[in-house]
Amino acid sequence: MEDRNMVPILQAVNAVPLHISLRRRETLLVRGSGRVCCEAGEVWLTESGSSGDNILVAGDGWSLRPGIEVVLSTLAGARLSICSRPEAAV
Repeated sequence: MEDRNMVPILQAVNAVPLHISLRRRETLLVRGSGRVCCEAGEVWLTESGSSGDNILVAGDGWSLRPGIEVVLSTLAGARLSICSRPEAAV
């Protein structure tokens, strides 16, 4: 999947949360295990192979599953944190 608005993340995510700000209409592809948390704004989340979508708002989180790609997108902008250990994302 190629998207000119896709944000590349070139570092490994570890126990320390990676904080990401998505601008209006940006998209982020995440692979791996861990947890993504919406800190501000609203994020549209789609899991590879799933027929449904999910909306995360500030304070919501989502557990990432190994081997499953997740596409995160926002219409108005959002702040996220992503970490490899679910208990580390706050």
